Amino acid sequence: MRTFKTVILLLLGLLIFGSGGYFGYQLFIKPGRMEKKERAAAIAATPTPTPDPGAHELQRLKSLRASGDNVGARDGLKAWISTHPQSPFLKEARHELGLANYTLLFQSTGNPEVITYTVIKGDSLAKIAAKQKSNAELIQKANSLPGISLQIGQQLSIPSLKTSLELDRSAKSLTLLEQGTFVKEYALLSSPVAPSKPVPAINTKVLDKIASAGSKRVAFGDKAYAQSERIVLLAGNSSIVGVEPTPPAIPPLNPSTPNDKPLTKASVTTAASTASTFPPGYVLSKEDLFEIFPLVSRNTPVIIH
Repeated sequence: MRTFKTVILLLLGLLIFGSGGYFGYQLFIKPGRMEKKERAAAIAATPTPTPDPGAHELQRLKSLRASGDNVGARDGLKAWISTHPQSPFLKEARHELGLANYTLLFQSTGNPEVITYTVIKGDSLAKIAAKQKSNAELIQKANSLPGISLQIGQQLSIPSLKTSLELDRSAKSLTLLEQGTFVKEYALLSSPVAPSKPVPAINTKVLDKIASAGSKRVAFGDKAYAQSERIVLLAGNSSIVGVEPTPPAIPPLNPSTPNDKPLTKASVTTAASTASTFPPGYVLSKEDLFEIFPLVSRNTPVIIH
């Protein structure tokens, strides 16, 4: 009798614990294993991303430009952009094209508008610029002259450019063009707010270029000119200015307001926003404005989108 009871108890134990184990496996262990198998199957089924077909050629063209072959790089980059309009490397390609184009503005090998001039007695940069319908600062830049002094017999490259600018408020970009052809694109750090609805492009022009040191206007050739502040005035009461890009000021980790209340997230955001406020107008980095400054003059056409 005792043996029979023992057997019954063992059977009941196996039934109870066996059922519990079975249901535990079904509820907890099996789904996890199935999930792992499904993940493994999904990973195996995911196709390996196909390398961008133009990536290798773009790297070759970048190397070509870096080696000094700007003509070959320019022509190759134009073709690359034309055949890869949807590439994720399009922006990089346009940047490289801009670097090549900008360099070629000053070289007779890539720009038929650049002539070679031999300095004669009595010449100065201003006189040569007037004779060749160029500008003195542009000639200095094209020839990497350390100053304005010249020597008789010196060979100078004289660019005769017909530049224009396009300002895009929505894209926050400034595009430099030569005879209507793309040269280089620059990022605007700030610009007037674009209209909410499409409007016709605004055709305007450069009204004046100003270089100043303190409150005093300085002319090209002045000792203070190299460190001067620059501004390009546009007809229509707007301007292109340059600033030193600086990161917004970050408040201390645990500061308090004057009334000893903890600084909130909103007040931190406001402080950072205020610290990064730009002047009105179209704002470039100072480096970019200095690059553009010699290439424009009074009456240079400007289109604002």
